[in-house]
Amino acid sequence: MSQTQKMSITQGLAELKLLDKRIKTHLTHLRWAEVSTEGNRVDVEKLKARATAEYQSYLDLVKRRDSIKRAVVLMNASTRVKVGDWEGTIAEAIEHKSSIDYKRRLLDTMKSQLQESRAKFEQTKSQLDSRLERLLQSELGKDVKTNPDTLAALTNTFRTNNKVDLVDPLDLATKIADLEEEINSFETNVDWVLSEANGKTTIEVPFCSSKVVMPSYNNVETPAPVQSDW
Repeated sequence: MSQTQKMSITQGLAELKLLDKRIKTHLTHLRWAEVSTEGNRVDVEKLKARATAEYQSYLDLVKRRDSIKRAVVLMNASTRVKVGDWEGTIAEAIEHKSSIDYKRRLLDTMKSQLQESRAKFEQTKSQLDSRLERLLQSELGKDVKTNPDTLAALTNTFRTNNKVDLVDPLDLATKIADLEEEINSFETNVDWVLSEANGKTTIEVPFCSSKVVMPSYNNVETPAPVQSDW
């Protein structure tokens, strides 16, 4: 029966980072085939032993990475977390960190449209006030302040015939406030919630062979809030 070992997701992510680095650099400067000449004979057995060991070491690194990555992915898909009012699996939280950009775009669009509409509304009202002032001066002249009844009648008629409203069927101000609170609450807490969950949640992977150098988990520092897509 094969041996297994347990580690936290935080430890798994730390080892994955190390393994990715080692895998990328492992094949550099390696030569598993040589040209043997009269003046430079290749020690076949020595080359075979070295190439075989290096080849197997590379496969061991990849296998180790795959086993940890798989365990992390599976655990992330089943471990649930709560971030403010939002609740879902670790995997869903990581994805939500990316997809929330779309909601931020929505928020920015609503803010921009509401601001533009309000500015246009105020500008239109100001232009109507100027038109009304000119109308009153034209109709009443110097008597504009001494004929309150006529002034009120003209003003009411003008405003009725030139009514201007800000039409906002979605109540954008409310939606903006609600969405901004949702986004800020999630973004403020998600990294720390994930970091805490990763430190508490354990995965189980096949025991590492001695050929694969593993980090000492006693010295692994808890990383900054997790940004990984694992």
